[in-house]
Amino acid sequence: MNYYEAYGMTLESAFEMPELPRAERVETPDVEIRRGEVEPVSEWVEGEGGRRIQADGDVCRLSYETIGSFRVAKGREVVFDPVSEEIPTMKLFRRLIQNEMMGVLAHQRGLLVLHASAVAVDGRAAVFLGPRRAGKSTTAAAFHTHGHTLIEDDVVGIRFDEDGPVVVPGVPQLRLLPDAADALAVASAPAPTTDDGSGKRYERVDPVPEPVPLAGCYVLEEGETLELAPVPAREQLFGLIAKTYVAGLLDETGTTAANFEQCSTVVETTPVQRLCRPKRHEVLPALVDLVATDLEAAASDGIGHRPA
Repeated sequence: MNYYEAYGMTLESAFEMPELPRAERVETPDVEIRRGEVEPVSEWVEGEGGRRIQADGDVCRLSYETIGSFRVAKGREVVFDPVSEEIPTMKLFRRLIQNEMMGVLAHQRGLLVLHASAVAVDGRAAVFLGPRRAGKSTTAAAFHTHGHTLIEDDVVGIRFDEDGPVVVPGVPQLRLLPDAADALAVASAPAPTTDDGSGKRYERVDPVPEPVPLAGCYVLEEGETLELAPVPAREQLFGLIAKTYVAGLLDETGTTAANFEQCSTVVETTPVQRLCRPKRHEVLPALVDLVATDLEAAASDGIGHRPA
């Protein structure tokens, strides 16, 4: 068996996951990832992109036409039933585990899971939200190349501790399109993996050892100038709900009210701002400076401070 850590969970996996930080063997892991029989989601269930999802309470099944079926149950296990023997050796399979299955697991375990990227600046976490191709990964990579810490590049988990929301460490890996990797001089990022299908380059980074207090949420938006702008309170709340990673499963899993409360807590405790910027790579250093300065100001107000 292989043992890893991600999203505050210790994972016991029958499959190798070289992208995840290794952990010591434990007698009672938080999550077991294994191979087994899974009933495919019925073809009568409407799907998208070759994927069909069905959830009922604390059990979720996901079927992929050319990969196989997964069952994620009670925040405790992931069972995979592949369509062929070579599937578990492919990066695409590992990406599904590390993204979609981890997102469902974290949700089942009570975390707020957002489709976003997150970095740490001087012990304070910034979360970047936006639509697809908004530049979330590129923004996170810019912070990484300027000496700050990547927490997660795609699936951000937020836990609610006694002192407020904290961002838990995810998968310590950057995922960049080739033009962004070249512009940011991420020289170690290899060429895109043939079986991944995303066309992105990947670079492993040092894992974050502990959760980081959430200090700011930034909604990425293209604009002519680089600036921070306020977001109306109602838009803040419903924007977070819309970016919940499992938003489509909230009704089926009976977690709509809990998700609303979590998003409300983030809005009440954390500044949510619009980050307008030209989509040109040369403005990224200034963007990093702008956000770092804003986080420092938030720290002076006691938001997302580093614990003493």
